Amino acid sequence: MSSTGRWLIVLIICMLKPVFAVEPGLEWKTAETANFYIHFASGYEQYMQPVANAAEQTHNILQPKFNWLPENKTHLVISDETDIANGYATSIHFNRSVIFISPPDTAKGLEDFDVWLQTLITHEYTHILHLDKAHGGAAGLRNIFGRHFLLFPNAYQPKWFIEGIASYYETDNEKGTGRGQSTLFEMMMRAEVMQGIKPVSQVNLPIRSWPLGNVSYLYGVYFYIFLEEVYGVASIDKMLEEYSDNIIPFMINSNSRQVINKNISELWLEYGEWLTDRYKLDEKTNWIEGDKQTDTGYFTSSIDMNDDGEVYYVEHGAFEHAVVRKLNANDTVSEVHSGAKINLSSDAGVLVTQLEYCDEYNVYADIYRVDSKNGLERLTECGRYRNAIWSQDGKYIYASRQGNKGTDLVRLDAQGKFMEVLWQGTLTDIVAQMKISPAGDRLVSAVFRQESGWNIEEFELNLRQWNKITNDRYIDMYPSYSNQGEDILFSSDRSGSYQVYRYKKQLNKLSQLTRVKTGAFSPLQLNSGSSLYYTGYSANGYDIYRLDNVREILSQNIETEYQYQVSVADSVEINSQREYSALESMRPRWWFPFISVADERAEYGFTTSANDALGIHQYFLDLAYDTKNKWTAGRFIYSYANKFTIGLQRSTDILNDINNDFAVARQDDDIFLIYSLNYPEIERKLNYYLGVFSSKTSDGRRAEGINQLPDTRDNLMGVATRYDSSQRYIRSISESDGRKIQLTAETGEVFNGDFSGEIYSIDWREYISLGSQHVMALRFVQGWGTDQPKLFNLGGESNDYNFLDFIRPSGETVFGKRDYALRGYEEGLSVLRGRRMQLMTMEWRFPGSLVERGWMAPPVGIIQWSGSVFAESGAAYDDNHADKYYSSAGIEFQADINL
Repeated sequence: MSSTGRWLIVLIICMLKPVFAVEPGLEWKTAETANFYIHFASGYEQYMQPVANAAEQTHNILQPKFNWLPENKTHLVISDETDIANGYATSIHFNRSVIFISPPDTAKGLEDFDVWLQTLITHEYTHILHLDKAHGGAAGLRNIFGRHFLLFPNAYQPKWFIEGIASYYETDNEKGTGRGQSTLFEMMMRAEVMQGIKPVSQVNLPIRSWPLGNVSYLYGVYFYIFLEEVYGVASIDKMLEEYSDNIIPFMINSNSRQVINKNISELWLEYGEWLTDRYKLDEKTNWIEGDKQTDTGYFTSSIDMNDDGEVYYVEHGAFEHAVVRKLNANDTVSEVHSGAKINLSSDAGVLVTQLEYCDEYNVYADIYRVDSKNGLERLTECGRYRNAIWSQDGKYIYASRQGNKGTDLVRLDAQGKFMEVLWQGTLTDIVAQMKISPAGDRLVSAVFRQESGWNIEEFELNLRQWNKITNDRYIDMYPSYSNQGEDILFSSDRSGSYQVYRYKKQLNKLSQLTRVKTGAFSPLQLNSGSSLYYTGYSANGYDIYRLDNVREILSQNIETEYQYQVSVADSVEINSQREYSALESMRPRWWFPFISVADERAEYGFTTSANDALGIHQYFLDLAYDTKNKWTAGRFIYSYANKFTIGLQRSTDILNDINNDFAVARQDDDIFLIYSLNYPEIERKLNYYLGVFSSKTSDGRRAEGINQLPDTRDNLMGVATRYDSSQRYIRSISESDGRKIQLTAETGEVFNGDFSGEIYSIDWREYISLGSQHVMALRFVQGWGTDQPKLFNLGGESNDYNFLDFIRPSGETVFGKRDYALRGYEEGLSVLRGRRMQLMTMEWRFPGSLVERGWMAPPVGIIQWSGSVFAESGAAYDDNHADKYYSSAGIEFQADINL
């Protein structure tokens, strides 16, 4: 294997390794059960037993279905570093899953559960068993090479195969849990059928059209339900079994032909007909729907209304920043983060709840206020307030807070200062989507309780107690007051789809107000005679709708005595509990030989890598022996929690004489150390770096008659800062707004070396949105060297579209960067080399079209293409100013390729 091939392995490992490391500064512990290691931080002991119970029960259910028992225990990491309901799993190095304990608090696809940790662990452990499973040739090779990333056959299936099977097994129709029986997923698929089923060549890709990342879960889970209904459960089992021995990846069509005698394209046509029959609309239905008031789609939602009947909402489409807008007005009230929630007060204005970094590792929900003079003002820091509303007079804020002890309801002053706890829930309680009553004495909320599911409840602020409005098996969410607090509107799936209902408190009557084709959420209505506003759904996402002349479709008595049946996993034995040790999981789990043979070099060696269970420590080792030059070669890289990286490398340079015959083999020994201080925010990043580099080159083997070359040393110390506020939106063709600035100062004077003096550089990139995906990109680079530094070089065709962006978006060099592209000029020209340089670029980037088509095997596709018209000019020089600038202009085309 060539040196380039070995580096490709390094890059793929970087791509596949756990992306998120947990907070290293916590006091981590490990508990052990029959089939799991459970890692948790001090203060989260109360989650250890429920996670252990859910994990072992899940193992007992799923292991026979997959006919697979992992060789070693699976590592489960209990994480509380985000207020997003999520988790992830990987089988690289060893089976590992990170479980985020924050539960869902909206109807976005994860709301169908009775025990959140059970549903989440079921999904993630399905991934573990599915991805880990291997037999036949793949298992045989794994016995030799260990857990090499190429020896996981099921990892090389389309994402909708992988997420589909996990969503299929998380589903329990009898309990009413999981996405496979979800009313919301049925709504989404109904919208897909109305628009036209997407072809498999599109679903294979990480599409940017709606429903974005949900496409894999949506089409995937129904595909397995289709297989079960049409071909039987045995077909699913056999497809999983037969694919798990593939040595050649991406053999999807061969697998389906082997099991069902049809390739995936043929099955997909049949699947589309099945979906159409299942979700086609009844043409005789009398639909009662509002008129669409917005047309941005995607994540446009979070609607609210003040006492004057003014409607505000969060607009978040595919092309621009998420903003708060007043309905039917062109003005932007404020920019907000994706997923922001708003609450209105006629006196106090707009309250915003959104995610933000608390520190380098934790992303929590905090409260903001829109100030007419200062814009968005942050009121709380690391508060974990997932839902917040004004009091009726605007003097207080009521908020639900998520923490390691569960949910509580608190009161803050108008500046966000904590005042008191009003109510403390259990670990499994959820309080969401609150609204204050017109009298200010109560609030209404969607409340999840493990013993009763999602219901609408009122909280009496004086008595500090909850009263149930609904108590049934349906999912009731997004309540609001109407008719001066006498009525409560909410969304419910009780009719088989999410519709708007009105609850008349005095009559204890429930009336349906909408009959929409897809779903209606977050209803708002001042009184029964005014317009009804709601968030509706279409095949392009969410938008705001208005329904006039609202009438009651049907009325019914409300159920209050429903007995909710919840199944909690039995308690299991904890075999041991101890302090966490990274060394227990850091041994290498795979190796692979490589051979790198050239005319005057012959390296034979192996490569491996590893990380610990928390993802804090990571290393890569590449070790070889060069039999021609009689020395070892390779590299070792270790990183700690995205803060500290050290690397050692020995490589070989072959120099030829003027006749292109071998002259000398030079041994390069390099060492580098980088320490970083990171200050991330959701929409900007600030990083500080300290780097030390040392490189020594010396002669080894020489041809006869070749004089010995002197040893060379290149020693460097540097400091740098990087600021990045650039924004990429869902359909962006590049960075669309903001800037990137990097300031670097390096010196060769601290250590003895062949280069002397200092290097100072600034690299400023500015992105200006021109609308409709068009961007003006400007760049200015100035490099300034003193004494005799390593020279700057201009030339070459590289630009901002970095090939490695799909692996590590911020993969640009921080230190030692001396080569800069100047399009239209070859690399290595003497006139473009100097100890100082300047580069200026202006570029108009324009969109092409959204393609979203690809192949099943090989799994290559194009998402979209775009182009740019550029003009740039640069100079390299030794004195205080350049004598001549070299300029170029041209046009380029780029394709967003997915592998």
